[in-house]
Amino acid sequence: MKQEIQDLVNKGLMLPLMEEFYTIQGEGYHKGTAAYFVRIGGCDVGCHWCDVKESWIADLHPPTKTETIVANAKKYSDTVVVTGGEPLTWDMTELTKQLKAEGCKIHIETSGAYELTGEWDWICLSPKKMKLPTQKISDPWTSIGTILGHPTINDYT
Repeated sequence: MKQEIQDLVNKGLMLPLMEEFYTIQGEGYHKGTAAYFVRIGGCDVGCHWCDVKESWIADLHPPTKTETIVANAKKYSDTVVVTGGEPLTWDMTELTKQLKAEGCKIHIETSGAYELTGEWDWICLSPKKMKLPTQKISDPWTSIGTILGHPTINDYT
């Protein structure tokens, strides 16, 4: 990859885009909601049960300008789900800033293994034993764990 492209990826101005598609959310709290999914390449968590292992190697997916991702998303839905791979491998600040400017509700599906970047309306945290969530992302979940009778996020991993 050319250095100038790598610099844009490192700044979050381009992201390794595996796929994007419009569908109905099939799981979780927002099940049944129409949404535009943005699957970002790159993941080093290594879950053996992963159903998208082809997302793991970021270099297999073309670096795509965040403006292009936003333009595609806004054609279909005001709800955008960013998933992966592990999307927080990358800086999500610019993508979420642009989506917010378009009035989108933005969800992320993450293991929490990396620092939370970007501004999110909904965070689906799915922690993994092999790479625990960062303290920054897991702190808000401690109170939920206590309510549910689990003292820490580690009880979910």
